[in-house]
Amino acid sequence: MQKDFLEELDHELLGWDSIENKEVELSPEENSPSWKEEVLPQKEKNKPVFLGKKFAHENKKDTQEGGDGEDNAQFLSLKQTMMSNFPEVKFYLPSIRPGYTRFIPIGWNNETWAKNMNMFQYWDDILLVDCWIQFAEPDMLGANCSIPDISFLLPYKKNIKGLIITHAHLDHIWALKHILPALDFPTIYGTKLTIWIVKKWLEENKILHLQSFVEVNTDNNELIPIWDHFKCEFFRVNHSVPDCAWVYITTPGGFKAVHTWDFKIDFAPEIDKPADLARIWEYGRKWVTLFLSDSTGSTRKWFSTSEKEIGATLEKIIAHHTKGRLIITIFSSWISRVQQIINACEAYDKYVFLSGRSMVENVAISKELGYLKAKPGTIKKMSPKTTEWIPLEKQVIITTWSQWEEFSALSRMAEWKHASIEIMAWDTIIFSSSVVPGNERSVIGVINKLIRLGANVVTKDDREVHTWGHAFQEEQKIMLNLVQPKYFMPIYGDLYFRNAHKNTAMSMWMKQEDILLLDNGQIVDFGPDSKVFKSKIKAPIQDIIIDWHGIGTLTSHVIQAREKMMNAWVLVLLFKVDAKTKAILGPLKVESRGLVYLDEVRIIHKIIIKKAKSIYENTIKDVPEIEEKDLVKIIKSDLEAFLLQKIDRSPMVVPMILEV
Repeated sequence: MQKDFLEELDHELLGWDSIENKEVELSPEENSPSWKEEVLPQKEKNKPVFLGKKFAHENKKDTQEGGDGEDNAQFLSLKQTMMSNFPEVKFYLPSIRPGYTRFIPIGWNNETWAKNMNMFQYWDDILLVDCWIQFAEPDMLGANCSIPDISFLLPYKKNIKGLIITHAHLDHIWALKHILPALDFPTIYGTKLTIWIVKKWLEENKILHLQSFVEVNTDNNELIPIWDHFKCEFFRVNHSVPDCAWVYITTPGGFKAVHTWDFKIDFAPEIDKPADLARIWEYGRKWVTLFLSDSTGSTRKWFSTSEKEIGATLEKIIAHHTKGRLIITIFSSWISRVQQIINACEAYDKYVFLSGRSMVENVAISKELGYLKAKPGTIKKMSPKTTEWIPLEKQVIITTWSQWEEFSALSRMAEWKHASIEIMAWDTIIFSSSVVPGNERSVIGVINKLIRLGANVVTKDDREVHTWGHAFQEEQKIMLNLVQPKYFMPIYGDLYFRNAHKNTAMSMWMKQEDILLLDNGQIVDFGPDSKVFKSKIKAPIQDIIIDWHGIGTLTSHVIQAREKMMNAWVLVLLFKVDAKTKAILGPLKVESRGLVYLDEVRIIHKIIIKKAKSIYENTIKDVPEIEEKDLVKIIKSDLEAFLLQKIDRSPMVVPMILEV
């Protein structure tokens, strides 16, 4: 459990107590300390079981009969059901030939910042890689985000032997609270920092006790067996969060894949060691069947900017800042950027304040694991009492900036709703982060609010205060030359970006027929002779949207209803009728929202009442014994057609009949 971190910040960042899990060595024949599985106490007793669509636990010893404990257990069960209730689909994976290895992209094609997840299959064993979210698109009305559609995997959850998480960005792990319960909690594989941040996330969602982990070390050259058919080796790469990993995947059929996610080549990272290019070259000598590589930066020429340059810029800004507070916005997992800010503040006698729960938690974890270093007293808790005695120009506030969350710390500052920070004249806000494509308008809106409050805003368009965590074209070429794959698959991004990556590969030595651009759900089998078989069958992949804790599809009636309400709004009619004669008693009650303007209300409502009454009475006259549900359908349909013809508007019509 975490100590009271905020109370300790005035003295020194003491971090977290270790999460209380027992650790034992896996598989005696490996006899290696560099990877281990954490077996959680009584995991089998607490293992979730699905009873139809109901989530339950076999061990209910903590439930109190008839008391608050029982109510809490029922609430938790309902919450878990909502979190993991994927739609049912009738689909069966086609048979796989002996010796073949199957690959299916579950998400990431034709999407940027997307719900990325990949599936490998050999015989009956299935291995999954990553578990991203996608920021809500404009057509995902009312949704928070979209997650990978693993509905077709539900009948095969016993075959899923592991889930590899490549790094600790929130968008890579957020969907775990939905995916893990649905798939019966497959073992998670990842590096130390990744595992710890995942643990915290699962603990917040009250499912940590059900999950097992295997912690891997990217500095050890060893193949880790994942059950019978997969062996994986993890190796070091660079990105915007420390302790990232690529994975080398092999199967008994001779299939060998090098699987990347986000990466860049940085020879001067702040915390990490540089990418292990020598080991990547060694994989290339092993005749790699398939190379899957990040395409996000594929339209950008030359090399991405090094973190060292960003650190130098931030140091200059901190050194010369003399008026107001300095507020730096970053993603909470960008620990290397936090270290750069700490270093500069210590050099120029300034103090670091942390704003945002996820920022505090990630700094605590990183400090505990030794990824982050700070002198006692450098980092302070963010509160009016701790800041009042420190001059404004010595305050450097690191705050979270989540572009898909309206309640992120910076958004609350811009609205003057933050509990500890009120933006004042002379404050300087540095956006040390990228704008997620599609979020440009909302970001500009926040910047406008900050400027109106008197703040000075600095973005990467003004100075080198941020760099991408994704490889540009020359870095992509280096990786292709090192791996030398038989087949190449650009991944992660719209077709536009993946096609640009394809063109880069073809400008080198790769043939067009050896480059695979797949759609989500497309099934590809790789044979022992390196031949590729593309199935005509596709796994059904839908847009699975998250609306707080609920799960739905983009094509569901809920989204269709929201779309209709957004475009033409709502009309509600209440018919008060005699229970025996069905005659209307008194005037109809009409309520509309967004349908008509103020000066139209009286005349249009009068027309609607007259038409609705006519439809009701004529229908009852023609079919006296009509059922209420059929009567409501007729009123709704006829009135919608009438309004479309009469006022050229098509609202959601909601007729209600009250018998008295």
